[in-house]
Amino acid sequence: MAHQRGTSDVPVGPAGLADQAHQADQATAERALTALQTVTDADISDLLALAADLTGVEVAALAVADADAFHYPVTVGTDPFTTPYAEALCRRAQGVPGLFEVPDTALDPHLRDSPLVTGEVAAVRFYASAPLTTAAGQEVGRFCLFSTSPRRLDDEQRRVLATLAVAANRILELRLRRLAPTQPPTADVVAVAAQISHDLQSPLATLTMSLGMLEGGGLDTVTQSSVLAMAARSVERMRGMVEATLRLHDLAHEPPRHEVVDLRPLVEQLVSDEADQWQRCGGSVDVGALPAALGDPAQVTLVLQNLLQNARKFARPGHPPQVTVRATREGDLVRVTVRDDGVGIAPERHARVFDLFARAGDAQGHGIGLATVARIVHAHGGRCGVEDLPPGAGAGLWFELPGA
Repeated sequence: MAHQRGTSDVPVGPAGLADQAHQADQATAERALTALQTVTDADISDLLALAADLTGVEVAALAVADADAFHYPVTVGTDPFTTPYAEALCRRAQGVPGLFEVPDTALDPHLRDSPLVTGEVAAVRFYASAPLTTAAGQEVGRFCLFSTSPRRLDDEQRRVLATLAVAANRILELRLRRLAPTQPPTADVVAVAAQISHDLQSPLATLTMSLGMLEGGGLDTVTQSSVLAMAARSVERMRGMVEATLRLHDLAHEPPRHEVVDLRPLVEQLVSDEADQWQRCGGSVDVGALPAALGDPAQVTLVLQNLLQNARKFARPGHPPQVTVRATREGDLVRVTVRDDGVGIAPERHARVFDLFARAGDAQGHGIGLATVARIVHAHGGRCGVEDLPPGAGAGLWFELPGA
């Protein structure tokens, strides 16, 4: 099924969104609509067309909501349109964190009287969508599929929708950033842009190849699942690069708060949150007595998260990582050290390990995590560094924060 793409100017409703935590405010909705209407690249249209083709529906669209209506400024299979809030099928999905599917809208008591279902405006019998969210976690819209025939998506089609919705979400985030007021680029910003542009080429090429194979059809079920998984991994890699870069950018414009941060429960929570990854590699984390420090809780969390992930990533092949987290008082400062028994860091690299895009050999990663650690710690008035350990003893990375 080939789909015709469409974009148009869509009026924005005058009122703000309802006061719910999962919804974006009116200003955010307006910015999202502006980004979708004024940025001319066809990447989101291509994602919608691919989603429609691979799921067999007639229409796919990106929805953005305000208090009065759902706007569909980018579509395939129909022209862009706007639907009053009370009549929109998307209102049933709003706030659902994952995939939402209605196999037959005529049987759904919340949707069956909508003019979009009864035939007064359209005769939609199937609806599915996945959320589009801001970096703060607010839902700003939906990645939607519509069909005139009742149906159910199979597991592979659900993965297609989820994967392509994630890609569309990241593209929307980048468009919003593109439209935001900017300062003249510094050398650091230029370096970030150049490196990220380079690093995105590999997963983007893999994603393009994978989706091209899926779009071409003719694949057996096992091969199709494998190709789809490869595409999902590529999207995840790109998402990680984009999020890490945007986070680093935001830190330069967000002075840290200074609150009492109880470090031990924070580390224990981070280990618990990533229990699956630690179990998968067979690793463990030994957390010692950690005092309280003064800092921005969210930013200190990011420091510890990056150091723990770094320790896990650089384990010796075939050897489950054993990590310890300890702290000492250094005058008015608290020094926290994360040690591992992994491959270690060559002495000549100690001075540059916290530099932007500094990576060891062929290690996976973006070279942004430890640079983020350094930027946060320095903003708090502290220092960070690498312990001098004997060869084969692993690595120890430390940082300092003001003591509470």
